Amino acid sequence: MRRAMMLGPATALVLSAGAVGADEMFVTHELNMGRAEAVAALRTHVEAEEDWLFLAEFGLAGDKVTALKICYLPLGPDVVEAGLHVMAMMPCGNFAFYEAEDGRPEMSMLDPGFMTVLSDAPSLQTAVEKGRPAFETLLSDALGID
Repeated sequence: MRRAMMLGPATALVLSAGAVGADEMFVTHELNMGRAEAVAALRTHVEAEEDWLFLAEFGLAGDKVTALKICYLPLGPDVVEAGLHVMAMMPCGNFAFYEAEDGRPEMSMLDPGFMTVLSDAPSLQTAVEKGRPAFETLLSDALGID
C-alpha cells in the first residue's frame, strides 16, 4: 500500500523556500587515520558505551565506501514523542567512510537536524539539541575530530 506523503508546515516551507540546502545536512571531516582504522575505532568506541548502539557496517559502491549505522539511545523518547510514523528516522546516525578524490580518507554523516527538515514536531528539535553535541563528542573521542 502506498501513502501520500504528508508534509508539515515547516517541511513545506523549507522545501519551497530552499531554506536548507541538501548539502547543509551533511557533516564531513578529513580523517587523520585510514578508513579501516577509523571504522574500527568508531565501532569499538560505540560498542563500549551503553548510550550508543551499533547497528550495522556494510560496504557500498564496490566497497569504496564503508557505511555505519549507529544510534544514540537517549534520543529515542524524543523521536517516539513526535509520533510512531517518524520512527523510521530512529535516533541514529548514518556514517560513510571513503577516500576523497585526492586519496585523503574522509567521513561524512547526516546532521541530526535532518529530522526537523522532515517533521516539525517540537520533540525532534529537542532531539537535535541533544544529538548534535553527543555525535560531536563521539567523533572527538573515537576519531580525534574537533
